[in-house]
Amino acid sequence: MINSWLVLLPPVLVLIIALYSKQLIPALGIGIFSAGYIATGGYNPIQALFLIGSRIFTQITDLDNLYTYLFLILIGSLIILLNQTGGAGAFATLFTKHLRSKRMAETSSFLLSCTLFLDDYLSNLTVGHVMRPLTDTFFIPRAKLAFLVHSMTGPLVILAPLSSWAAMIVSQLENTGITAQYDANTKILVDPFYVYLKAIPFIFYSLFLIGSVIFIIRKRISFGPMKVHEDIAHKEHNLFGGKTPPHTIDIQSIQSTPGTLSDFLVPLSSLIITVIGGIAHSGGYYLCGGNATFIQAIKNNQQPFLVMAKASVITFCISVLYALLRNRINVRSIPTTLMQGTLLMLSPIIMVFLASTLGLLLKNDLRTGHYLATILIGNISITILPCMLYITSLIITIATGSAWGTIALMLPIAIPLITSMSGLALPITPEQLPILYPVLGAIFSGAVCGDHISPVSETTIMAASSAGCYPMDHVKTQFVYALPAIIYAFIAFIIAGNIPSYIQSLITSLSIGGSLCLLTLFIAHYKNN
Repeated sequence: MINSWLVLLPPVLVLIIALYSKQLIPALGIGIFSAGYIATGGYNPIQALFLIGSRIFTQITDLDNLYTYLFLILIGSLIILLNQTGGAGAFATLFTKHLRSKRMAETSSFLLSCTLFLDDYLSNLTVGHVMRPLTDTFFIPRAKLAFLVHSMTGPLVILAPLSSWAAMIVSQLENTGITAQYDANTKILVDPFYVYLKAIPFIFYSLFLIGSVIFIIRKRISFGPMKVHEDIAHKEHNLFGGKTPPHTIDIQSIQSTPGTLSDFLVPLSSLIITVIGGIAHSGGYYLCGGNATFIQAIKNNQQPFLVMAKASVITFCISVLYALLRNRINVRSIPTTLMQGTLLMLSPIIMVFLASTLGLLLKNDLRTGHYLATILIGNISITILPCMLYITSLIITIATGSAWGTIALMLPIAIPLITSMSGLALPITPEQLPILYPVLGAIFSGAVCGDHISPVSETTIMAASSAGCYPMDHVKTQFVYALPAIIYAFIAFIIAGNIPSYIQSLITSLSIGGSLCLLTLFIAHYKNN
């Protein structure tokens, strides 16, 4: 480990270069090289290249990464298929008849995201592409669509016990010594899934952000860089902040036959059903040949990326077969569909690959997250631990772009810390340690928040691609909308850390933080209009 501020330099370079050049791929490339150069001592560029090459090889051979890329390609192909069959057009036509305002179009995006709470990648990639024709009709800027899409991915998914995040969190809690089965490593004697459920109301950032999204939509809140984009879209009908559209496949121009709503609903419902079925099967649900209940199956699911990849394969096959049976496509067009889907996702895949390679270097070689955790937490009172863990997790995730990586790093630091600071004999019960839930909520909030606003996070890249806007435009426009939720989540964690009662702490923190968050949005809107 390099115990120096130099470990912070690569992500800072990426941010500065990306903001200045508005090009994320070159910025990530420079970040990767600088990380390799610093990790090898800064004296031999050849050694740095060898290190970077080894990390790239690790990325290429990692099965979870391969499953993710397969999922991205097949989701892209499914989006192309929806346009070829006319399903996307039928969905847009049906909704356009009933949507009469920007508010209704944005509300539709919000509601569609709510139906895809199972996985942040799934929601990210699907909602933007599906909603583009509808939001374009009302001249809603693509940056606004990216904000709506992105704000309802990780922040929503982490609140859902039936999601790809739930199994990861429960697994990490077990690894840190939170378990219902007593052994030598047990620190807190309780079911980890129960702990996760009790911690959900303390994920303040997610709750405040989702509340902000609803408030922004219903009250037509507009200020900051987003207002600039909205004014340009309204006056000039340019949806890209006055710029030319980013280079990508225009899926709306793909030749298609007139479709029906079933051409849209069959693929979408198949995807949701296969994801749920995949989670149940992977977790050993008794109806799938195992011996676990459905809740236990969710907890046991340790292969979310494989589940998503399998679900996308099955869904694509079902969708193609349905389209063939209805004469919407022919067999000869299937390779073209796959090729166009790959091209549609090529840029996001490259950016995701580079971002994850940088994250690997920061995690394993520079240990940037560990360095930040060490200098930020230090020797502090247990009452301010939630707000400090929130800030620490937030900064680590912004720097590394990985919410899951941050959670995996912070839980093994936080759980032993609070158990030792409590002065109680192990194992401890949750009733003896009321600070447990605000601490977990703080880590989860910081990780989700950092993932949401980081320019190098995979979900940021996917949201911008799905909505069809420039990644750095998305980063800049959504930040001011997320800022009140960031600030008042911090204040809420200060309050929660100083009130020992679970109910009193929760009610007081939520009511004060949430009210101030919405009030700030209203004042910002009022002063800019």
